[in-house]
Amino acid sequence: MKKIEDGGTSNVWVIKNLANDKYYQKLEERNHKLDAEREEATTFDSQERAISKASILHAELSMLGLGINFKVEEL
Repeated sequence: MKKIEDGGTSNVWVIKNLANDKYYQKLEERNHKLDAEREEATTFDSQERAISKASILHAELSMLGLGINFKVEEL
């Protein structure tokens, strides 16, 4: 859980690359890193958004012949 300014907490989600046990990090519009440390990982404010992005990444990489699977984790 990640603290927010009013003292409450907010769930955030990250995408884990199961091929290397590292994390997804968005660098620029079309540049991504698939081997970031957990603290560098791009966070998502909902599980659904993270799952959607993981599905897109998997599909894009599968078209290139890379069968990398991803898992969405809560921080």
